[in-house]
Amino acid sequence: MEPICYIFGAGERCDIDISLSSDDLVIAADGGFDYLEEVGLRADFVLGDFDSVISYDLPSDAIRYPRDKDDTDMMLAIKLGLEKGYHEFVIYGGLGGRVDHTIANIQALVYLSKNNASGILYGKDTAIRAVNNGSIVLGKDSSFNIAGNYISVFALDRHCHNVSISGLKYELSGADLYNHDPLGVSNEFTGKRAIISVTKGSLAVIYHIPES
Repeated sequence: MEPICYIFGAGERCDIDISLSSDDLVIAADGGFDYLEEVGLRADFVLGDFDSVISYDLPSDAIRYPRDKDDTDMMLAIKLGLEKGYHEFVIYGGLGGRVDHTIANIQALVYLSKNNASGILYGKDTAIRAVNNGSIVLGKDSSFNIAGNYISVFALDRHCHNVSISGLKYELSGADLYNHDPLGVSNEFTGKRAIISVTKGSLAVIYHIPES
């Protein structure tokens, strides 16, 4: 199994169940350090401008950035993970709270996809993935792949070419999606293996995580 880069942000918190390996990387982005302290996980790197962190116990080697900067703290963490050679990213604390930061984090998923990596944002009851010029496979044995559970597919680019959806209630084959038309909202899982693909463009895939 490929090692994972886990990133924790200052957004909404959810229950997590992570068994870290020695090869996994854990990055706290600003207030994500409080999140890590709460769940008792290690932080390999702590970075940000620290305008949202509450803890007074920041490590001495925390990487401090000025508040006036081009990248968000989350984006800085993503770029660090890519620099360290990681291709699989799992992000907690990147949803909820400020809508602008949520949108920024969805765009960051596209950045990962365009850099030969993949990422997933987890919130309390929502997961978000992105795909650029490729496909996403959602296994039939996944806990969220329950008949009737909702899933939506949105175009992030002005024009997404040759979009195909199979294994969901409403399927598409070679369709064009546009970022001004929410055609892909409120689809549903069927319990079957689902594949979402796009030949050219970036898609956001958003689905509900049922309570366990």
